[in-house]
Amino acid sequence: MRTNNLSFQPIRATALYLAAALGLAGCSLQSAYVTPAQPVPNAWSSPSGQSSQTMDNEWWHALHDPAVDALADAAFADNPTLAQAMARLDEARATLGANNAAKGPTVSASAGVTRAKSASTGAPGTTSLSTSASNGPSLNWEVDLFGRIRNSVQAAQSRLDARTADAVEARLTLASDVVNGVLSLRACESARNVLVEDIASREKNLEMTRRKLATGFAAPVDEARAVSGIAAAKTNLASQQEQCTRQVNALVALSGKDAGTVRQLIGTSNTTIAFMPAAPAAAPALPAAVLAGHPNIISADREAAAAWAEIAVARANRLPRLDLAAVLTGQWIRAAGSTLDFTTWSVGPSLSGTLFDGGAGKANVSAAEARYRRAAASLQGTVRATVQEVENALAAQASAQTRMESTRAATSAARTTLDATEAQWKAGAVSLFELEDSRRQFASAQDAEISARRDQAQSWVALVKATGGASTSNTEQ
Repeated sequence: MRTNNLSFQPIRATALYLAAALGLAGCSLQSAYVTPAQPVPNAWSSPSGQSSQTMDNEWWHALHDPAVDALADAAFADNPTLAQAMARLDEARATLGANNAAKGPTVSASAGVTRAKSASTGAPGTTSLSTSASNGPSLNWEVDLFGRIRNSVQAAQSRLDARTADAVEARLTLASDVVNGVLSLRACESARNVLVEDIASREKNLEMTRRKLATGFAAPVDEARAVSGIAAAKTNLASQQEQCTRQVNALVALSGKDAGTVRQLIGTSNTTIAFMPAAPAAAPALPAAVLAGHPNIISADREAAAAWAEIAVARANRLPRLDLAAVLTGQWIRAAGSTLDFTTWSVGPSLSGTLFDGGAGKANVSAAEARYRRAAASLQGTVRATVQEVENALAAQASAQTRMESTRAATSAARTTLDATEAQWKAGAVSLFELEDSRRQFASAQDAEISARRDQAQSWVALVKATGGASTSNTEQ
């Protein structure tokens, strides 16, 4: 019965120490984190939605562009930037798990066997053999007196939230880059096709000019002017083809698809004006709703919260540390023909602290406070940058819509003028110089319309990205 009573004594002692330690724990060295107040505009410069409408995560489907859908899927399946963001998220999750583990006790076990031979000094030549064995568990637990562990967990949780928001932003940025790449490539191909058609028309006119020159109805300078125009157009075409190749290469890097697949998806082999998707009408939600859900702002805020918690960790590191240790060991010894076995236990707290560190602890607190101020300033800068990006996207959207209407009218008028001038030139009523001037005006009008169509879709993409992808409300045009 005595042995049984002894076996319960370490448990009772451990329980008493735990109760006392828990009574001491929970001290707070600073107040809870509060997001620094940020000035937020009451409304955008352009009309905005009155309620936040969460868009589909695959918002680019609204363009109804198969090339965009295919390349976006490929990019999400295999993109180094997105993979890095997910790896950082997994790392933050693992760090949180490690910090959480420090809140509980650490239990370990040990076992050992020793065989020894000893010689007797009283009787020469007499030796004895002995065997001893020991095993048992041990417990170590840091009592979180001043919140060092608790605040380290809070910091890790805040950083996990920040990395989660970063992953959302990485996905949004990747989708935006793919859509913009497709739109830019389509616009580039449209401009290239305009140049190809222009060169073909110029070559027909050169052939006609040479026939006129042979019959005496044209001057040699007309032929020279036509040849010069064709050469300039071919130079522009070579530059345009280089730009298109660069756009293809950019999409290859984003999606991992080869250049041939990208060109096939875009349809760059067509000789007509490339398809350009029309973006739906959109307006952002109210500023407060947009800023509250924007992943960049969430990430910056969570970084500031982590830095705030780390100030408390630095302060707690300057204060005494209370550790509780408990050991239960069973021992067995056999020597000189006799056997002895017994159980020992020990339990008790230990308080340790630094008496002098040369100011290192104070410096660590000052460094943590500086990191928090930096994080708070970064949050302020992120809010301002987000407001600016939304306003810029709204301005671009309004500009593109206006240019869509004016350039369409200008292209139609330039087409009519060119057709009339070409008919007059064939009849000998106008000079080749006037025809070339009409052709340049028509090509310029086409380029402007292509740019406006591209910008209309890209301004919508910019608005989606600027608002964080989840706070853009579709509205009627």
